Amino acid sequence: MGGRSYGFYKDGFNVTGYDVSKYSPGIFIKNRIHGSNIYESKIFDLEKRILDFNSDIIIGGPPCKPWSSVNVTRRGRSHPDYGLVDSYFYTVYRNRPPVFLMENVPPVGNSEPYNRWFNVLLKTYDIQKKICSYNDFGAASKRKRLITIGLNRVINDRNDFFSILNDYKKNDNTVWKEIGHLRKYGKGEFPDHVWPNLKTIHKYKKYYETGKYGWYILKRDEPAPSFGNVMKTYTLHPDGHRAISVREVMSIMGFPDNYTFPEGIGHTVKYQMIADVVSPIFSYACARAMKKMLKHYV
Repeated sequence: MGGRSYGFYKDGFNVTGYDVSKYSPGIFIKNRIHGSNIYESKIFDLEKRILDFNSDIIIGGPPCKPWSSVNVTRRGRSHPDYGLVDSYFYTVYRNRPPVFLMENVPPVGNSEPYNRWFNVLLKTYDIQKKICSYNDFGAASKRKRLITIGLNRVINDRNDFFSILNDYKKNDNTVWKEIGHLRKYGKGEFPDHVWPNLKTIHKYKKYYETGKYGWYILKRDEPAPSFGNVMKTYTLHPDGHRAISVREVMSIMGFPDNYTFPEGIGHTVKYQMIADVVSPIFSYACARAMKKMLKHYV
């Protein structure tokens, strides 16, 4: 839904994006991400076409399901998405951009394809990696992601991306600071302020008591813990009476109120797209740090 792209767009980059979702192009058009284009495409297809991007930066987040801790069925090599990390890194290897950035769940850093490509790309890039929390940069979410940065050695192999990124830290945000302004609106009275009519919340009381992943009643004065699709685990509003709305999840992740979904997309798809998103607040900080690194090159 454009979390990575929107942060870079805000800092003045033009973005050409590729995503498997048929809804992604419509989201870009709806939100007028000017100077940018997004196409419905599988990363496997990009690899086959061997595209020459001629881009200053290649950013991406191959699907995390093969390594996600909440995926308890088809993990690792048994998952059809396992090869997408290879596809992402091959795209980088083929195009040799000045900088690349990959975002993913922390366990990817221990995977065979990640470490194999890490060693291959070390011949060309100074590579830095770190687990970052979106909350440290101003989002009301504690979600943690492995960030891998490659800086082509022809630029300068002494730049420390994460030291520059630390200049943009701001970690005082909370759930209520982001969603409190929506309390005066009823269901559907604000763009994307909709939620499922759940009549069975009481049946899952034991999950909320144990703190099982995703089954949270959010606390007003804290950032939200990481959670997935609200239609699968009923993450609740701080008042505890309903699931948090699509708009509230978007606000927690750092999207502005004027960033909206097009008509015709169901609750489940919206919640899933937000569950997969990179916080645009964090990607904006990354874009600003990268621009500093690139200013003497481009």
